[in-house]
Amino acid sequence: MKKEQIVSPRVEIAEKIHEELLVSLELERKLLKKELTLQETMSERVEVRKDLMNCERKIKELTEQLQKENDRSKVTKWNKQP
Repeated sequence: MKKEQIVSPRVEIAEKIHEELLVSLELERKLLKKELTLQETMSERVEVRKDLMNCERKIKELTEQLQKENDRSKVTKWNKQP
């Protein structure tokens, strides 16, 4: 028999938080890219590029973490038949 997995409210809340963080970071990334084109000196651009790299790194980490959690939640357990 297949054992169904029950999704706890904590998991649902965690997934919503992940989604909101990803959306927020994507917006920040777009704003930083726009700001990069507006900077006049190279020293200003370097700072914006650093912020952009940090933002993209956080997006990647969150995406990987969410993928791992989703992979773990999809694992089903089968009961052995006697």
